[in-house]
Amino acid sequence: MAFVEQDKEKTFTMVFDKNYEALCLYAVKFTEDFLEAEDIVQEAFVRFWEMYRDRLTTENARPLLYRMTRNMCVDRVREKPKSVVDVEVMTDQLVYYFQPESEDDSKIDLLMKAVKNLPVKCQQVLVAICFNEKKYKDVAEEMQVSVNTVKTQLARALKLLRENLNREDFELFLTFFVFSY
Repeated sequence: MAFVEQDKEKTFTMVFDKNYEALCLYAVKFTEDFLEAEDIVQEAFVRFWEMYRDRLTTENARPLLYRMTRNMCVDRVREKPKSVVDVEVMTDQLVYYFQPESEDDSKIDLLMKAVKNLPVKCQQVLVAICFNEKKYKDVAEEMQVSVNTVKTQLARALKLLRENLNREDFELFLTFFVFSY
């Protein structure tokens, strides 16, 4: 019996190691705060372990963890008013989250520089839609432009990022900012 329990713990550790950082990046899309995102992801893993320890496989873990994390983030966001995210604040949080000697540090810096180097309108639209999860219509009203202009600016921003980042970094950007469930 102890052997089976040890296998479950080993599988759980593998699932945790494989998914923790990606789940934190996914959660921060909702919470806009890395510390809060980390708390949610840790809580999701605890709940996951309590609920699925007897049926744990590496195949079923990822979708369940993403769903649990998403639901917990939505609940948490509903509890507090939405705030505007500044690219500088997000950069500070990214730097705090990743270890200083981490390879991810330079990637995140590269991504944030790429966002900062976008034309102002593209940057505003990208931040509003990807960071703040605003709808095209709301962004259009705030910027006093048409919805089609917002869509065009977002497409332009993504095109510029795709051109200025290598494929791996652009995919990281997409995962971090616009991961859809």
